[in-house]
Amino acid sequence: MPRLFIRFPFLLLFAVSLHAQTVRWEPGSGTLARNQLSELSLVFEQCEPTDDVTLPTVPGLTFSQPPAKSQQSSYNVVNFKTTSLKIVTFTYRVRPTGNDRITIPAFAVDTDKGRQPVASATFDMGTATVGQSSLSLESVVQSRFTLPPGELWAGEVFPLTYSLNAAKRYLYQLGSEPEWNPAPLTVEPWTKPEQVEAVVNNEQRISLIYKTRAYAKAPGTVNLNTATQLVNLTTGSSSFSVFARANLEQFSITSQPASLTVKPLPAPAPAAFKGAVGKFTLDSKVVPATATVGEPITWTLTLDGTGNWPDISGLPPRSVSKDFRIVQPQAKRVNKNDALYDASITEDIVLIPTKPGAYTIGPVTYTFFNPGTGAYETLQTQPVTLQITAAAGQPTAPSTGKPALPESTTPSIAQPAPSTPQSPAALPRDPITSTGHSSAPISRTPFVIALIASLLVPVGIWFALALRRARQTDPARLLREAHIRLANTLHRLSADTGNLQLIQNWQSDTAILWRLTQAVPTPASFPDETWSTLWSEADRTLYGATALPGDWPSRATTALAARRAPVFSAFQLFLPRNLLPIIAVLSLLVPGLSSFAADTPAASYAQGDFSAAETAWKETLKTTPTDWAARHNLSLALLQQNHSGEAAGHALAAFVQQPQNPSVRGNLVYAFKTVGVTPAALKPFLTDSPAASLARIASPTCWQAVAIASAWLTAFALSLGIYGAYTRRRLKWISGTVLVFATLLGLASVISLHTYGPLTDTSTVMVVTPTTLRSIPTDLDTPQKSSPLALGVIATTDKAFLGWRRIRFDDGQTGWVRSETLVALWR
Repeated sequence: MPRLFIRFPFLLLFAVSLHAQTVRWEPGSGTLARNQLSELSLVFEQCEPTDDVTLPTVPGLTFSQPPAKSQQSSYNVVNFKTTSLKIVTFTYRVRPTGNDRITIPAFAVDTDKGRQPVASATFDMGTATVGQSSLSLESVVQSRFTLPPGELWAGEVFPLTYSLNAAKRYLYQLGSEPEWNPAPLTVEPWTKPEQVEAVVNNEQRISLIYKTRAYAKAPGTVNLNTATQLVNLTTGSSSFSVFARANLEQFSITSQPASLTVKPLPAPAPAAFKGAVGKFTLDSKVVPATATVGEPITWTLTLDGTGNWPDISGLPPRSVSKDFRIVQPQAKRVNKNDALYDASITEDIVLIPTKPGAYTIGPVTYTFFNPGTGAYETLQTQPVTLQITAAAGQPTAPSTGKPALPESTTPSIAQPAPSTPQSPAALPRDPITSTGHSSAPISRTPFVIALIASLLVPVGIWFALALRRARQTDPARLLREAHIRLANTLHRLSADTGNLQLIQNWQSDTAILWRLTQAVPTPASFPDETWSTLWSEADRTLYGATALPGDWPSRATTALAARRAPVFSAFQLFLPRNLLPIIAVLSLLVPGLSSFAADTPAASYAQGDFSAAETAWKETLKTTPTDWAARHNLSLALLQQNHSGEAAGHALAAFVQQPQNPSVRGNLVYAFKTVGVTPAALKPFLTDSPAASLARIASPTCWQAVAIASAWLTAFALSLGIYGAYTRRRLKWISGTVLVFATLLGLASVISLHTYGPLTDTSTVMVVTPTTLRSIPTDLDTPQKSSPLALGVIATTDKAFLGWRRIRFDDGQTGWVRSETLVALWR
């Protein structure tokens, strides 16, 4: 008997009766108010789901995600029997949008007790009321679109207004921005809402007005899609404490139906009409009107106005005489104040005359439909007469046919030189920022130490460049930078939580830190619930009237501390992509190593696919810009495609890198004969002077090495002579011979480097496309000085900025040009 009492509690503990597992909706039926948020619970009894619950699609009913989860357990002992009950509840906020009865169909869900069925649930639709009052939702708040009266033309831009009107005593704040699908209209983004207050029927009401512009492409009746917007209304207040708190309910407001009639454009349309509808102006400028042969002339055509710009493809075509070479860059379209329908498109064509005479440019016409007058209108520019005079010493114009390339033999260099490009007109120079003081010469000991230390400079430079390249190519660099910016932003937000710009900066850097690729991330994009909540609260602050919670900066700082960015590893220094500088140096120091080119570019060239060969050789030059063979071959491929300016630039680069090769010298002469210009730095090599013949023996790099070697040989000869004088050994003839040999080498190197002139500078570039030299790096029509820049000009470059290069001339003149108009000889 005592043993029975001892075992009895254990028997009670294990005598647990099992209840059947069920999954059901609560409530399972009833009435839901249209456009009013309600709650439905999915109850799991004696089980719980093993994965996320996938609900069936219910027309006219929207479920909020994710649901709120709760769990409760209970134990009861009745008649010495223990029963347990476990209930897991998922509560969804639902919003009905239709007018008909809503039925949630039956479905099944996987649980820890197997797959369980869920019975269907049916609800009738009722009219939403605000709080405990009998006022309908429509009488408290409504929204609508406002359209222009009458019919509109297809493509006509018209104002469109969306307004939300609510009773002031009920409106607490907006729950969201309007959600609207504008199709088939093309619209601009909504403006920020304007708030207007008025008294209607003795009640203070607030109107929030959103404005935009739109147009319809096709004629017919256009029924606008309804817009929905969430609002939070005050339905009463809580008086259970000293400080009353407002009771809020969220409603979804659907706009009233709206439609407009779009008329087709009058028929027949003019042949020149290309679909432009609106009000436009057309402007034509030709500068200069008087020029010499070879001097660039800029013809600027600008179309400006208000209209259906998304359907306007570009400017009308222009025709000029065949006596002009044409350089046509891409047209530039500028939207005014980021407006979609107020814009201008500008196209600059550079004309290079090849023959003297009088030529007429224009007129140019443009046809569009003016909805204000209801008629087609044609704009026409005034014609301009150009006076082209012959240039001094102008040679006969080269044939426009496709010439055959010469054989790989050295051409005769005794031939008339083409015209020399003129330097650009002077521009205001940069101010001098340094002081006027000079540095004193250093003493002998630091000088000797500097010479000895110079032996370690290449190694140090390589390590520094490799380390910098490793940091630049580190895939995690952007993440670390975003992490630092986030810390600074959160520090500033802790003092100013209402700064919307800081919140936008936080979202931008957070997307980078989490490697999000979406253009507009959502809270669901984050796998971490903390970050998802932070993002959702930031969205409500940016696009609603909700302020950030007071503890938001501290929670964001804690989350940022937990989300660490990858640290930089110094071992990346030894990755192949970062060892490229030392490999390039070794390839220069060992010229005897042959570089075997891939067969693909040569095979493409042989098959006549010059474009593919050009692409392959350009890829080679991106990594090894001193590959003279690739430079030479690229020049040939460009000549085959009549890109003579760029071909001449690469032919010159190949020549200065390998001047002793006969094929390279032959292609150089041919390329510059094709473009019809000869840079001043190249003229010495097109003559039979002894200096040019000497310089062509080796490249500038080799002559620099010869100059260094001659300096060391001179020092060796002098040292040997002094040593012989003190020891009385007969070393004078050896010392003298070495000194004479070193002097001859030094003299040859000085003459050769002087002959090469600016071509020895590693920053030297050649202008390969006629362009404009500008004072500041921008194409915008800003007040600045500019000057035409001819093809073939040689200069050096010292700065780069967003696709622009600043070039410098021997007289100190500087200016900015586009990078694609230049070819670097060494880089």
